[in-house]
Amino acid sequence: MARRTQLLDLIARLRAETGRTQNANVGVDEVENFKKVLARIQEQLYDDYDWPHLRVQRSIDLFNGQRYYDMPADLNFDRIETVALQYNGVYQGIMRGIDFSDYSSFDSNSDDRSSPALKWDIRHTGVKEQIEVWPIPNDNIQHLYFFGTKKLAGLVQESDRADLDDNLIILYASAEILARQKSPDAQSKLEQAKARLLTLRRNSVTERPVIQMRSIVTGK
Repeated sequence: MARRTQLLDLIARLRAETGRTQNANVGVDEVENFKKVLARIQEQLYDDYDWPHLRVQRSIDLFNGQRYYDMPADLNFDRIETVALQYNGVYQGIMRGIDFSDYSSFDSNSDDRSSPALKWDIRHTGVKEQIEVWPIPNDNIQHLYFFGTKKLAGLVQESDRADLDDNLIILYASAEILARQKSPDAQSKLEQAKARLLTLRRNSVTERPVIQMRSIVTGK
């Protein structure tokens, strides 16, 4: 298993798996298509499964009088597992979802402050999405911890590196490209890709159940 493989290397190996020449002057127009296929395959695999090696912990320091905070840059906010508040050295649960009934107790619009924070949410504050905490803190000893999945790095430039297993990405991409060409090798590549996926999932250290992903090639 190899992760962090450069896109340039993925393209070369995809050429080999689909029977293309490695001559850089041949099939230049096809390279951009290969890039898009490889990137999309990785994105779909990322979306369809939990990958333990991409689980991260990120934190935000809360400050007296500050209502909104920037999100951790590399955290996927669609795949947050747990959020906890550290207050006076103790971790405690904190709910997501702030509504008008909450503001009736501590009106953030009037700069009402209290600690510890009891809820958090995501708001668009005019320019970007930010994290809102409620009530607004009245001290500087709180820390908000997020446990979830790291954002997927893009595969755009040839120097970009894949976050997922290179063989898995290449095999699924090969199966798709060969299927378009109606090559008899397409099914073999697809079976290899499925076997690789099962191996990776079996070796993953996770308590979450395996989710059955539809075939990237057939959609079934």
